[in-house]
Amino acid sequence: MKTIELDTLDARLQGRILAAVAEPILITDMQRPVLVIRSLLDDDVADDLIARHPAFLATIRRAREQKTAGHTRRLEDVRQKYETTQEATSPPPLRADEGAQ
Repeated sequence: MKTIELDTLDARLQGRILAAVAEPILITDMQRPVLVIRSLLDDDVADDLIARHPAFLATIRRAREQKTAGHTRRLEDVRQKYETTQEATSPPPLRADEGAQ
C-alpha cells in the first residue's frame, strides 16, 4: 500500500480530503464512481493489515481448497467437539448495573 503524507498535497486537496472525516466523499470520472475517500477507524487499519498478511491469505486459500475438495464439517459437529455445555455458547446474562448505555 502506498502512503502519501497529507502535508505534501496542495491546500485545496488537503481541505477536500479532510472533509472526508465528516462524511465519505465519492470521486467520479465521467460520472462513474471510481473511489471513495472516508476516514479510517483504528479497526479499519487493523482489518486491512490482517487481510493483506500472507499467513492470513494462505489460511483463506487452504480453507477454499478444503471446501472445494469436500473436506468440510458441520457447525454443529465443531461445536460439539469444542464446547462442553450449552452455557459456553451463550453470553453471560447482564447484571442490573450493566444495562445498555
